[in-house]
Amino acid sequence: MIKKILVLINSILCILLIMSTDKVSATISDRDKKIKQIEVEIENNMKTHDIPGMAFALVDSNGIIYSKGFGTLDIREDTQQIDENTNFNLGSLSKVFTTLAIMQLQQKGLLRIEDPVIDHLPWFTTKDALMSNQITIKHLLNHSSGLPSRLNVHDVKSVDRWEIINQISDKLRNVILVSKPGETFEYTNMNTDLLQIIIEEVSHVPFTKYMDENIFKPLGMNRTGYFTFDDHHLSNTAMGHRYQWGKIKPYEEKLVYATSSSAGLSSNATDLAKFMMCLLNEGVTPMGTLIRSNSIKKVFQANKYGIGYNWYIYPQNMYMEGGLPGFTSTMVLSSDKSFGLVLLSNSKQDITFHSGFNLFRIVEGGTPKPLLGKDYPKVKSEAKIILSITILICITLIYVVGTTFYNLARRRHTVTLVKPSFSKVCRIILLLALYFGVMYYIYVLFPYYVGVPSLFDFNKEPDVTTGLIILSIVSTSFSLVLFLKILIIQKVKMNL
Repeated sequence: MIKKILVLINSILCILLIMSTDKVSATISDRDKKIKQIEVEIENNMKTHDIPGMAFALVDSNGIIYSKGFGTLDIREDTQQIDENTNFNLGSLSKVFTTLAIMQLQQKGLLRIEDPVIDHLPWFTTKDALMSNQITIKHLLNHSSGLPSRLNVHDVKSVDRWEIINQISDKLRNVILVSKPGETFEYTNMNTDLLQIIIEEVSHVPFTKYMDENIFKPLGMNRTGYFTFDDHHLSNTAMGHRYQWGKIKPYEEKLVYATSSSAGLSSNATDLAKFMMCLLNEGVTPMGTLIRSNSIKKVFQANKYGIGYNWYIYPQNMYMEGGLPGFTSTMVLSSDKSFGLVLLSNSKQDITFHSGFNLFRIVEGGTPKPLLGKDYPKVKSEAKIILSITILICITLIYVVGTTFYNLARRRHTVTLVKPSFSKVCRIILLLALYFGVMYYIYVLFPYYVGVPSLFDFNKEPDVTTGLIILSIVSTSFSLVLFLKILIIQKVKMNL
């Protein structure tokens, strides 16, 4: 009886330790010095790169070493400050939780990661059924299924299970795999979107309910969940931001239920610290064992491409990152599982990922790399190229229109509709081919390769989207002017 009481008291003390956000004694040497370096690194990067807000947590197996929020929830209301309990959308960092659920279900005997996907989803097939029948759950976990990277379900708006399945089945039916399953690494959200349906299939409960009851509640992650697809927002939630032609602007994320497993999670530094502690302690929590240690080891066991189960595995660390049009997230664990850190940002910038690794270097006792503004331009090079092409066409258009009106005013040219000559017909055909080729690339090929239904749904890079739309308008105007010039502008023959 006394032993049971002591165990209960110990469990209560552990729970209080995990739920506390205060600094605790750490095994990391020069703790205070490193915390000061971390604060300086975060604040400098926020100032240099116009990052509205960040939240950070550092843990070891004993508890939270340090956690803090920086900046504001929304640049339009800079009085609302971020703290360690502020929620951010995690993007692809959501995938690591889906992995944990799959490993749990394997422990319960409801599936095996070596199972072919078709064993649990009989409707699953691609254009080459023999190939897709070889795809296993493990292939989905380490992104070696061969499904192309462009695949996702961001356009599937329904929350009905069978409607989602029907739309995914339609997407897959004519897909050609990039390789045989297991032969290459091809990162795609579709792998994890399929895991979501498998979890629902074998557990017989909605995905979000399974995750809440079997992952988040046991870990005490009280402010973690899939909140955006149903317009439910917690207080103290950060607004997303992104650059638009060099200026940072708010951007409200709108996610769908079908992407919950791959990109839909909302959480905060405090809750994610509890998750990292579970991993560092080989699946053990104060409430018991969430997942067995051998399952944790399999999650972090790298294949020949350096990929674990939705984790990137390197000699010194294991990490996963996430990015949405308005948010970024980075989680890094040391390879010896002595510590872990998470950095969240309410801004979509590459700098935040590199900043997370700088913080890892500081904790290890190394020197952070300079993250200069010139190395992370506010306008992407692709957008600059599109803008340059557009300006060049505009200048040419102005020149053509200007010289045409000048020649008409000087009566060197006249407006006359005559039967087009062979050379004019050839020029018209060439002009139409070029024009429709450009339009086909902008409105058909480009959306196909980036995995969106239409150009207007490509929210990841707003400058690229806007630039392509403007380019298409300018190209249409230029082509129309040239078409009319060929057809109705005739050179006046001079009488000798």
